[in-house]
Amino acid sequence: MKKTILAMAVPALLAAGSASASINLYDAEGVKVDASGAAEVQYFQAVGEDRDGEWRLDDGDFAVNTEVAISDDLAAIGHFAFKFEERTTENDELYVGFKGSDWGTLTFGRQLLINDDMGITKDYELSTALNSTLQTEGNQVAKYVYDNGTFYAGFSTVQNSDGEEATDDYKIYDGRLGYRVADVDMRVYYYYADDANVNGTDDGYVYNANSDVENYNFEVEYAGIENVSLAASYGVNTVDDGSSKEEADFFSVAADYTHGKTTYAIGIDNKDNDSEEDVTGYYANVTYALHSNAHVYAEVGDNDADKQDWGYVAGMEVKF
Repeated sequence: MKKTILAMAVPALLAAGSASASINLYDAEGVKVDASGAAEVQYFQAVGEDRDGEWRLDDGDFAVNTEVAISDDLAAIGHFAFKFEERTTENDELYVGFKGSDWGTLTFGRQLLINDDMGITKDYELSTALNSTLQTEGNQVAKYVYDNGTFYAGFSTVQNSDGEEATDDYKIYDGRLGYRVADVDMRVYYYYADDANVNGTDDGYVYNANSDVENYNFEVEYAGIENVSLAASYGVNTVDDGSSKEEADFFSVAADYTHGKTTYAIGIDNKDNDSEEDVTGYYANVTYALHSNAHVYAEVGDNDADKQDWGYVAGMEVKF
């Protein structure tokens, strides 16, 4: 079977000009193999003091997904993916699990947490609405996702352990409940990190064993106006180090309008932190679809914090 997959892979990749979001490499005897990828490059200047523009390799991804049919409504799945940034290549996803047509998907391994999907902003880079201190991925993750079209839910957990009893471990739990009715999509997220105040280096994060982090976020989207999408969210984040608590509120509203191949979007967001000044940010962007798998975009943004110059980004993404 390996020879068959390899023999089919090259011509399939060369034929990647269709509107499909992925390429089927193999589909026989109950085994299905798909590949997908994306490349995105930007010219970017962040909002802030004394910033300058730079070329940035924002995103490069390649993924392979496998499904092996066990029965008519159950499949074993395997997935791996690589991300390319600057001069490095990293395996950022590697998991296995089960997929059921009626009960959802259960996976184990290196993968994104449920809260990675959190957020209703319509920006590319310049929103300040989301809480960036939450961990969004891990190597030791168990994750369950269910969606029947109307009701959807998800739960994930990180149990970070090196296998040694003497080492302090941290644990993270997060989840989502959502409901779609008519043109409205509503959902709530919950996140709790036990002994893990996440804000920067081990696997991209720093863990402070003296702090716990709790986060709630409520989101609603409305698509009842032709070619228009409206969205709003409100969230609360609390950090408890055992002697004191610090709370931050996050609020965001956004809208977009699509005319033909062009989409215009605007958004306003606010962060109110106990120990810092209240900051309100705003952004606007335009996206043009060259093809269903390729688009170009431009965005500007700013906020009302002291000594903050406006930022901008222009970019292009191509995917299969």
